[in-house]
Amino acid sequence: MWDVVVVGGGHNGVIAAITLARHGLRVAVVEKNPWPGGLAGGLPQGVPLSLYAYAVGLVPRELDEWLGLLKGLLHKPDPSWVEVEDGEVTLRWWRSRGRLSLEAEEAGAPGLPHLLHLVDEFWRCYKAAGLYYTPSPPSPADAASMVDGCSSEAAGVLERSVESILREYLDPSWWPTVIYPSMLESNGFALAYYLQNGGVWDQPVGGMASLSRRLAMLARSEGVTLVTGEAASDILVEGGRAAGAELASGKRLRARLAVVYSAPIYTLPRLPTPAGILGEDRIKALRRMEESRVWVRRVDYLLSKPPRPPREPGWRGYPIISSWVGDVGGEYTYPSLYSSTSLHVVQASGPMRPLDPAPPGVDERDIVAWWERGPESQAVCCGNTTGHPDHVPLRDPFIMDGRPLQGWHDYTTDIPGLYHASASSYPGGEINGVAGHNAALRILLDAGVRPLSPLYRGPG
Repeated sequence: MWDVVVVGGGHNGVIAAITLARHGLRVAVVEKNPWPGGLAGGLPQGVPLSLYAYAVGLVPRELDEWLGLLKGLLHKPDPSWVEVEDGEVTLRWWRSRGRLSLEAEEAGAPGLPHLLHLVDEFWRCYKAAGLYYTPSPPSPADAASMVDGCSSEAAGVLERSVESILREYLDPSWWPTVIYPSMLESNGFALAYYLQNGGVWDQPVGGMASLSRRLAMLARSEGVTLVTGEAASDILVEGGRAAGAELASGKRLRARLAVVYSAPIYTLPRLPTPAGILGEDRIKALRRMEESRVWVRRVDYLLSKPPRPPREPGWRGYPIISSWVGDVGGEYTYPSLYSSTSLHVVQASGPMRPLDPAPPGVDERDIVAWWERGPESQAVCCGNTTGHPDHVPLRDPFIMDGRPLQGWHDYTTDIPGLYHASASSYPGGEINGVAGHNAALRILLDAGVRPLSPLYRGPG
């Protein structure tokens, strides 16, 4: 018997488990893949590379310090990433805000540092008000009132669209530099979310798989039991409450307090018991989420020689390469330069077709093989049929207390004892971890346990 069983070993599920274990609870995590980490792990075509995640930039500093997750793990390239057009570097995203300001001024984007300052102010006020590390995400209106009262500079972020904010700071030609075009109609929260930490991204030393290994190591050091290579086939419900998980092997992991569902929330009705308990309206709403698909191609290139990405004197390491062609952007990353694999690999993400164009620094004659992937690869890995890194988009109505659904915003579901913690949950997706931390807070409070996390600001 466990106190909590977590279904899904992505980073949010494991962080939830670590947080609960630090409060003395016995926790088990079950993950159908042979690796923890979700989309940060994978074996596409048998090559040990991440299925989706390629960099770390959205983990808040405070959460990272409390977890001890990223210490010594990251290579910090400077510039963090660059923009390439017609083979020429047109912008270098320096780690130094002052140096970035000079670069933006020279590149014709003088409003960029002011935009980043707006985001800094927003997060200062948002976190000070206890709106981020919370088991009860706020409504946009309530959060806006607190942020607007804290800073005149940050006022209006939550009442405006991404596009309206960008119009104030940048020429439209620069918008793809800071946000995906598909998100222009999103609430301003989405812009702040992706630009937190100054828009700086890091590469894990040893590749993304090293992040998964670190998560597993931390969890086990806290006494968490990790069960990998086993799929959960159902949620056990006894006496009207979630009571554990049944595995495809027939084994049952029983939970005394709670079950955490850390997978795309729209996959919950695929399990027999939830499908028989959740109301028809809930099931329809969850299934509608899968209509928000993102058809981003991932093309993995296997090379006979190491790639030669753009490099200039004075750079530290190799940056993430971002190359924009007209209104449609593509991102090129070089995982083999950071991972322990002996293979030479470049990964391209975006709407581009293979070899059109070849990634920067790659001679087409060096390409010995390539394979193209879409959302189906994420579905095989993690049930993420939408292909969206946030599971559901960060836009109305799926932001803040509307995420993933009205009434489920506090990490609970319609099944007592069944909680959710994934990219579907508040605040959003990619490698962030706040959802896992916050879901654990909700479980602790519901169990009458005072949260000891230094990030929590609510009543004990």
